[in-house]
Amino acid sequence: MAAEAASPVVALMPAITLLGVGAAAALASKALKLSPIVGYLIAGVVIGPHVIGIEFDENATHLLAELGVVFLLFDIGMHVSLRELKESRRDLIGLAPAHLIVCSILFSLLLGLAGASPPIAIAIGVSLGLSSTAVVSRILTERSLASCPLGRSATHVLIFQDIVAIFLLIFAHGLAGDPSALLSSMGWASVQAVIAFAAAILAGQYVISPAFKALAATRNDEAFTAFTLLLVLGAAAATAMMGLSLTLGAFLAGLAVSGTPYRHQIQTETGPFRGLLLSFFFISVGLMLDVPALLIAWPYVIGSAAVIMLAKTAGGYLAARLNKWTVPGATQLAFLLAQGSEFTLVVLAIGAVTAGLPNGVEAVLVAAVALTLAIAPSWAGLGMQLSRKLAERQKDQDAAPMSSDTGTARPVIVFGMTASGRLAVDALLDNDIPVVALDSEPDRFLAAVADGYKVTFGDAANLKLITAIGANHARAVVIGAPRYEVSKSITPTIERNFPGMHRFVAVDSPEDLKRFEALGMRAHLSLAEPKGLEMAVDLLREMGVDREKLSEWITLESDRFDVEDATDNLLDPEPEAEAA
Repeated sequence: MAAEAASPVVALMPAITLLGVGAAAALASKALKLSPIVGYLIAGVVIGPHVIGIEFDENATHLLAELGVVFLLFDIGMHVSLRELKESRRDLIGLAPAHLIVCSILFSLLLGLAGASPPIAIAIGVSLGLSSTAVVSRILTERSLASCPLGRSATHVLIFQDIVAIFLLIFAHGLAGDPSALLSSMGWASVQAVIAFAAAILAGQYVISPAFKALAATRNDEAFTAFTLLLVLGAAAATAMMGLSLTLGAFLAGLAVSGTPYRHQIQTETGPFRGLLLSFFFISVGLMLDVPALLIAWPYVIGSAAVIMLAKTAGGYLAARLNKWTVPGATQLAFLLAQGSEFTLVVLAIGAVTAGLPNGVEAVLVAAVALTLAIAPSWAGLGMQLSRKLAERQKDQDAAPMSSDTGTARPVIVFGMTASGRLAVDALLDNDIPVVALDSEPDRFLAAVADGYKVTFGDAANLKLITAIGANHARAVVIGAPRYEVSKSITPTIERNFPGMHRFVAVDSPEDLKRFEALGMRAHLSLAEPKGLEMAVDLLREMGVDREKLSEWITLESDRFDVEDATDNLLDPEPEAEAA
């Protein structure tokens, strides 16, 4: 009886241990001001077989870790609407393939020189060319970079890589079988993936949205949560049974949800599961490390990790520059995507791959990839600092008036890359409207340049500069950093020299709203999220963007910032708001 009573406790101990260790690692990391990723990796090493030696069911631990990546891909899918894919086509056909090709060739050649056979070198080389979706997404979120050009392009690169990883796993598994059947297997997998993508789009419109609508009407939170989990896990299992991967199904499920009005509620339901299971993933990486062997081979581990980070930084920089990124932006992007990938660890666990490697190489590569995951936040921070120093060097060079590549088109001029200024630039570029951006605040200017925006250093109060950049031909001016006294002093000159030119500004208080309106400016009180959304919508409407495109853009921005969609409130305001 005692043994029977104890069995449930024994079965629960691994889960209890992982939860306790994960919570302790998160708290310790915050206290020590370390990335939680580093804390989870160290925790995995400490409780692993070579330190404390806690025993875990390997299959259960691997499943929990993979589910963390599954929920992460589901979350990414929810942020990728069909319009987002259309908007990201330059990255998906330019930057993302260039980044992966350059990095994969570098690693494949290095592995070939080290003695690996061509198929093995290609499999591992391509896996090393991938970056970590889990790590990069967390860095972007922690540093509020997800919505800027840098964050958007990095996310597009990760999406491309996650799709490539599906076929990489098929290729790696196929190395154990008949080589002649490998090409046909990958071709069939491609057909299945296309079918699954189309099915996800149709299911989102005709099945998932009506199902969630019915569940929402019942006001049963438990049923809503249960159906959400069923959707994620069911879609992942479906693609796995098709011979593809769990992560593809999760991504497609998120894509199907992205077009429904229930995306934010679904994201709220799955958020805790994603965070918890991702912590299990990083702990499981620490558990994989063979500490005694690595203590002997530590120079090789550090050397391999350095090669991975430096080669990917160089390759990523080259790819970004080939796609016409600025030097500061290319630098920060390259450092951000320089770590290894969780998919590399999966590839290195495939028997057909490890069988083609000399003894000890697999352990060194696993440890090296884990080390790159641990130092990725610090490496990205170094890239941010370096990119800002490069932007500082360019500041004086850019002090001259810029053309902004607008050609003969009449641009909108944005002064001040604040949150509302950045949103105005995003709105204009998303709708193919030329824009010239300037900022006179050094830190804000450097941050904007490093984050991928094209900005010139200049002051809105400098009337010579305003004339030099073509304000007399501008369609409108946006004041991203409103300074009432400056606006008041230059208003007579602006009205005299540039009659009829609209000036847009977003303010934080009703008092400022009245003061700027008295100067003849189109002022908007910022109430919605993201900040400055009301001004951006009015700006786009003035630029001739039709209602349908406006609605699509508002929804897209709401998705990027993880806020409730304010389309109805902005396009159909209350009469009191219109009067104001």
